Amino acid sequence: MTSMLPPTRDLPPGRQARIRAEIERAATRRGSRRLAVPILAAAAAVAVVTAGVVVLRPSPTLPQPAVHITTSPAPKTPDFGVSPETVKAIEKGCAGIAGTGEAKLYQLLDGEVRWALLYSDNSALDCTMGVGGMEYNSGFSGTEVNWLPGHFSIDLSGASSGGDLNLKPVYAGVPGNRTVIGRIDDRVARMTYTIEGRTVEATIANGTFAVRIYYPPNWEIPNRQEQGVVRAYDAAGTLIATDSDMWNKCFVNPEGKIVHGDRRMDPLKCEPALPWKPR
Repeated sequence: MTSMLPPTRDLPPGRQARIRAEIERAATRRGSRRLAVPILAAAAAVAVVTAGVVVLRPSPTLPQPAVHITTSPAPKTPDFGVSPETVKAIEKGCAGIAGTGEAKLYQLLDGEVRWALLYSDNSALDCTMGVGGMEYNSGFSGTEVNWLPGHFSIDLSGASSGGDLNLKPVYAGVPGNRTVIGRIDDRVARMTYTIEGRTVEATIANGTFAVRIYYPPNWEIPNRQEQGVVRAYDAAGTLIATDSDMWNKCFVNPEGKIVHGDRRMDPLKCEPALPWKPR
């Protein structure tokens, strides 16, 4: 196609102007289409570039699991083989006779007589039941219950002659005995008591130990008593302590107060006591 106009003489009047106008309009339309191509191409290129830009949005924060706060489980109530009502009656009866205030039962033992080991806030109690016509009869010894002088403590140690030597007939036939009771730490797995060439095993329960050796009803406490030896062993059978480890020593709590041993000693020369943790 040419934009050259035909000679004027060959056209009727007014025709030349109309042809020129049509040619200019056509040229304008073609020019618009040619210009549209690069414009669209550029737009497409922009679109491609835009599509290639990855916008990273922060991923939504996943809900964090709630922190489950637990508390130390409450210690299990020891099973003494009797009803809770009987346990409460023993605790009340033994503490009432001893006059020590409230006491907690730690061991209930049935041998030749029935007896119990209890602790109040400041005393160890050795309580017999149904002996000599008494429902409860308790001996006691003051002690710092919260602290140990090493792996174990001896809180009460004593002997009682046989009932036949008692002037009251109600005690006839009651055996004599030697008794040692105390508390232990977590390492102690076995305890023994040796006296007069005889060794017996202690009963261990609830962070305590109890030993009772029975004698005939006519047994009399010797005028010169042998001291005896208490030994503590760990689970592997290794000897870890004896009661001689405590002699001539004193033990202090974190405040520097003597809680075991001779209170007249210099606290600065004492060893630190260990907290007692009943099992």
